[in-house]
Amino acid sequence: MSMTGSNPDTTTSNTVFKRSLLAICVAAASNAAFAEEEIPSHEALEEVVVQGVRGSLMNAQDMKRDASTVADAISASDINALPDKSVLEALQRVPGVSIERFAAAEDPDHFSIEGSGATLRGMVQSRSEFNGRDSFSANNGSGLNFQDVPPELMGAVIVYKNQTADMIEGGIAGTINLETRKPFDSDGQTIAFNTAVNYTDMREAATPDFSGLYSNTWSTEAGEFGFLISAANSNLEVSNNSIQQGVPELKNISGVGERWVPINVGARLVDQDRERTGGSMVFQWADNDGTKLFTAEYVRSDADQSWLEHAFQSDNTVGEPSADSTYNDLRFISGTLEGATGYNSYTRQSHSNTLVEDFSLNLELNPTDRLQVTLDAQYVDASTKVVDLSVFGHTAADVYANFGGGTPDVAFLAPSSSSQTSEEYFTDPANYFYLAEMDHIEDNDGKEAAYTLDVEYQLDKGWFRSVKSGLRASQREQTTRWSTYQWGVVSADWAGGQKFFNGVHDVDPWDGLPGTATYPGPEYGTANFNDFFRGKTTGITGGTLLVPSPDLVQSFSRYREQLGEISPDFFTSIADRDGVTNGPFVPDEINPITEDRFAGYVMAEFANADDTLTGNFGLRYVDLSYETTGGSSFAYLDDRLPLPADDLAFFNGETTSFVDNVSDQHFLPSFNLKYELQEDLLVRFGASQAIAFPDMGMLRSYLGVYAIIEGVDTDGDEVEDTGVVTDYRAGTGNSRLKPMQANNFDLALEWYFSDVGAVSGTLFHKDISDFFTSGTFPREITNNGVTRTVQVEGPVNFGDGKVTGLELAYQQFFDTLPGAWSGLGLQANYTYVDNKSIPNQNLDSQEGGNVEVAFDSLPLAGMSEHTYNLVGLYEYEDISARLAWNWRSEYLLTTRDVITKLPIYNGEGGQLDGSIFYNVNDNMKVGLEATNILDQITKTSMQVNEEGQKLDRSWFINDRRIAAVVRINF
Repeated sequence: MSMTGSNPDTTTSNTVFKRSLLAICVAAASNAAFAEEEIPSHEALEEVVVQGVRGSLMNAQDMKRDASTVADAISASDINALPDKSVLEALQRVPGVSIERFAAAEDPDHFSIEGSGATLRGMVQSRSEFNGRDSFSANNGSGLNFQDVPPELMGAVIVYKNQTADMIEGGIAGTINLETRKPFDSDGQTIAFNTAVNYTDMREAATPDFSGLYSNTWSTEAGEFGFLISAANSNLEVSNNSIQQGVPELKNISGVGERWVPINVGARLVDQDRERTGGSMVFQWADNDGTKLFTAEYVRSDADQSWLEHAFQSDNTVGEPSADSTYNDLRFISGTLEGATGYNSYTRQSHSNTLVEDFSLNLELNPTDRLQVTLDAQYVDASTKVVDLSVFGHTAADVYANFGGGTPDVAFLAPSSSSQTSEEYFTDPANYFYLAEMDHIEDNDGKEAAYTLDVEYQLDKGWFRSVKSGLRASQREQTTRWSTYQWGVVSADWAGGQKFFNGVHDVDPWDGLPGTATYPGPEYGTANFNDFFRGKTTGITGGTLLVPSPDLVQSFSRYREQLGEISPDFFTSIADRDGVTNGPFVPDEINPITEDRFAGYVMAEFANADDTLTGNFGLRYVDLSYETTGGSSFAYLDDRLPLPADDLAFFNGETTSFVDNVSDQHFLPSFNLKYELQEDLLVRFGASQAIAFPDMGMLRSYLGVYAIIEGVDTDGDEVEDTGVVTDYRAGTGNSRLKPMQANNFDLALEWYFSDVGAVSGTLFHKDISDFFTSGTFPREITNNGVTRTVQVEGPVNFGDGKVTGLELAYQQFFDTLPGAWSGLGLQANYTYVDNKSIPNQNLDSQEGGNVEVAFDSLPLAGMSEHTYNLVGLYEYEDISARLAWNWRSEYLLTTRDVITKLPIYNGEGGQLDGSIFYNVNDNMKVGLEATNILDQITKTSMQVNEEGQKLDRSWFINDRRIAAVVRINF
């Protein structure tokens, strides 16, 4: 049977085509009610309806139990009803899965609406797919952005934690499969609507959700036909506030001694808007003799996300602690940081759009009772576009801060040199000037075509039940265009004078034009800090801060026009740089890659006579090749330098282009065993070799080649002595990076004591090699007829390491309790992960280069040692409810924050979510869903020395979300 287009864990009937495990489970939950009258023994019994929370958990439990390798699942027995508001939020309930709540791990200053990435068993190298087929978002990564996928389209999410030979390669941590619904999942007509209103309490915004599904099947003389169409649109508007300590300095305080003191304190207001639109269309046909099944499917996911940020902070402004400041034995606790030279009052707008379209055709043929042939074709078209614009105003300020309690108390004050009150000072445009700007653009697109042939033959008797083999060929063409984050001055003393918010130009006396002038300055905006951090801290004294107008950052064209008027002599947007060749991008920001992959496998399934012992073993072969287009830019060495002629010829300031071709082959064995010790108690063992591919951004090929020279003294225009080039260096990605490799082992004990009752424990171990990390590797480069061995700094394969852990899971409804108490249930899981000798990636996958870290011996980024979920359930008669707590221990968020250059840790913490629904009748239910019920504060810290000392960095608070939901099914 084809792994592509259907579930790998389904067993084949000898007489008819097989439907996916998901289809069986969904059908069991959605068939007509069990008839009360006696049914003749020769007639097939219909399944009992089990919907709601019980139905979802029953289906997920069946998927886990029947899986041919170690797996967990989330199911939606009610149509359009995954248990959380996003796929990513639903995934965090699975044992071994943790999610990131920041916009990106390398950006710990910006919180995310619904999370931004999944870590499986402490590692990010998992593979993502739609319906068993490869899928991806068009960025510098290699997989899907789960937060951009509409959860309303999903029938189930299955997390495979080990491998079988018929699974597509690419996931060391595991494979996350998003299963959409098909018309043959249920008989006859199904119509479903889901509508909701989301309310966020900090933003005080109400936004709509809508999803709908129509599915029908028809039996005719030409066979059975099925058609399904679904659509979903979801809008969310949220806010978050944050307080942030600046980079700490170790100061010698008179009468106190050495203490860590923050050089400044910052505050941020961020409004985020997300619109997620998706849909699917599926056609199915099966002939009447059960020998053919055809499925054509189109899935579309379209996500728009933007955030508008107003902040008051500085990256380098130094304030001195007041004489009345207090300290503990380590750091500054409270007082006023005085005399700061300036704070940035800035406005930033970031907008992104991610589109994924997935087209597929699948044909299953059963020419004989024992033989099945599956043909599958898939085409993916993806794009990602990002525009990120910032304008910085500048002013002076003092700040009072008290870090002695749980939540800091912060108050920004007029500087002591001002005669104005703080309220007057912060609302006077004459106190602000336009300092700088920063722009960034991404424009990525990717396409993949994949073709699969699978053949399965059922054997007659004995231990071997079937033999499967298959071939898969794919080609992925992707171009990422990722501009630098370009910072540029708008106005300053050294840049023609300061241009103030009130339209006054303070002319730079260095230009010989002292005094002031007027100019047509743009309108400024205001940021309201009246209820900053829910009123738990003061924020801006007086409540209002002036900021650059949001109109400046609404579009790139408007941004260029307005800033060009403010600063015609200094402002240069990324689109106006020298060397721009493709839109706003210079050549080394454009990364075209073609990946060709060919795979083949053979797998045998076996079982003993009574099916108490089942399993599979197999071998998968993978041939992988990359073609990357790149180039080299060479530094220019003046021919007056006393250097060898060959070196002067090599470093001639030219730029060359090239195409690099790399290929690699792998054999990946796997073995899975499931033994039923007694009825409903089974032990499972899995062993496999797996590989994980580098992010696309790591493979970029552009090289910036430069020289390290010794022995040359220069004094003005005079050159003395004779020099030598001691090192030829370059920095970039590594198109010859090999996949990571792992040997995976799982040992699980699973007890299924009721339809919705199970206890399981899984020990797992991974031996991993060829990690992606930063390093230096030699590369022969020729320019102007001269060849040199250049030491390239970039991604390399390095090291061996181990990941070991334990997963425990339990779920049960307490049906034996009397009356309404029998509706109580509990779901709980716990994950422990430990790693040894695993290097941090320390790479910028966007730009493909190294990231220098401040300290050695950092823990593995993204891995929490402890994670657990505790979910209280209730379902009785027409009421169902759920209260879910998710918690993870402290973990390293990023090895190097872009601002502090220090490692940043996410503190331990959890989040409480819940829902309650009432069945109005057989076709309609209404309910409420709540997220972040306890108003969780997320805290980060920064490591300040090699010994591992940490100091507080940031505190974040965000909306509670409440949704009123109506679901209608016919």
